[in-house]
Parts: sequence; C-alpha cells; structure tokens
Amino acid sequence: MEPTTLLYILVGIAAAIIVLGLVTVLYRAVTTKNDGRRAVLADMLFACMIALFLCLSIFNHTAITYEVAMFAGLFSALSTGAAARIITRGRR
Repeated sequence: MEPTTLLYILVGIAAAIIVLGLVTVLYRAVTTKNDGRRAVLADMLFACMIALFLCLSIFNHTAITYEVAMFAGLFSALSTGAAARIITRGRR
C-alpha cells in the first residue's frame, strides 16, 4: 500500500467521524431549550466545520486553503467572545 493511499483512507475515516460529530451537535442544538447550550453548540458546530474543511482540503490542493482555515479559527474565537457576551447579557 502506498503512503498516499493510506493517507486518503485515514482522512476519509477522520471525515466520517467529524460528520458523525456534526450530526450529533446539530441534533443536540435542535432539541435543547437552554440558550447557553445553543451558543456553545454553535461554536462546536463551527469548529467541526473547520475540521471537515481541513480534511477535505487534503483532496483538493489549493494555495489559499490553509489561510482560510486560519481566518476561520480566528473568527471562531471572536464568535465565542460574542456568544459569551450575549449569554451574560453584556455583563463583564
């Protein structure tokens, strides 16, 4: 077995696990009644989408792929802060 074939198999397995996590987070976000949990689950959903994007970027090689992932990571930190501010209703 060639190393690239093994890489593609492992990336496929990782993508399947991430999709399973996405489905679980979506189900939990829809069924919960607590706004705080929904905010945390939205952040988890965004992180799972970044991970899925990175898994799929191994199959499609482009020059801007990793920059997009870095900006997404930066924006996820900003959205976490915004969600915390919403949950606490602006209190510090």
